Amino acid sequence: MQLSSNSQVTFNFHYQKEMRNLFVMAIMAFSLSYTACQNGGEFKTANGNTVINHTKKQGPKITYGETVLINVNTWLNDSLVQSTVRDNGGPREFTMPDSSMMKNRVPAVFDALLYLANGDSATVLQPVDSIMARSIKNDFGDVKNVRFEVKVVDVLTAEKIAARQAEQQQKIEAQKAKGVEVAELVKTTLADYKSKKLGAKLEKTASGLEYVIIEKGAGAPIKDGDKVPTHYFGVLKTTGDMFDNSYDRGNPIPFTVGSLVEGFNEGMKLLNRGGKAVLFIPYQLGYGEQGAGPIPAKTDLVFYLSMEE
Repeated sequence: MQLSSNSQVTFNFHYQKEMRNLFVMAIMAFSLSYTACQNGGEFKTANGNTVINHTKKQGPKITYGETVLINVNTWLNDSLVQSTVRDNGGPREFTMPDSSMMKNRVPAVFDALLYLANGDSATVLQPVDSIMARSIKNDFGDVKNVRFEVKVVDVLTAEKIAARQAEQQQKIEAQKAKGVEVAELVKTTLADYKSKKLGAKLEKTASGLEYVIIEKGAGAPIKDGDKVPTHYFGVLKTTGDMFDNSYDRGNPIPFTVGSLVEGFNEGMKLLNRGGKAVLFIPYQLGYGEQGAGPIPAKTDLVFYLSMEE
């Protein structure tokens, strides 16, 4: 069909106007997407992780090489499988890897941090691929995404890092000093045990574990599968010689209940978080007839436990 010259002019005018409108709409869509990435909202990273920024804090985004203090809760469906507060007593310090290392299988939390600012809270959804699926137990059901709840507590400057290191060193020294007190408590309790002076304070379970509760603890009951930061001081029952303790390390050890020797596991479950006890573990509930490391075969043990909250 042939168009008249007037019709052709009209057509060209409307066509150009429509193209301008489409171009403006495309620019607006790009701007909205860019703004979502920069200022918060829900978006997907280049690595396929979904980030939902709940706070949209102003300020520069975290970048490569910076050191951050973050709290992270990791969920598989409705199961909390890892928590920096629950398992480690507070936020953890991480240094963002160099950009050359942030390729291929980038950890989802690190991937998301590049879009967050100091003080931000975000949900990060990492799709479960075939490799990850092989490591997830069937108990968790059909897991489509690993969910991370991330809170940026602080972005640490060199001065803040130095101050934290000094504070940590003070805590380590304080814990070592506490270890000296605990050593004396264990020595006295073991002597009272051998001289039968503990009386009604000494209790015994059906398995043969003997124990003295110092404090039951005001926190939540401890059960199998819990990861609990634990201070301990272990000695050989026959000689009282110390073979291992956490106080010299300066920090409690996050133990998973059920993964240790039977007597230790049972003793942990006698307490709540915040509880303290002395355990007298017969070798059958300890390292058995073989022993382990500095522990000889068929050796009864004594442990002081302090379950941190």
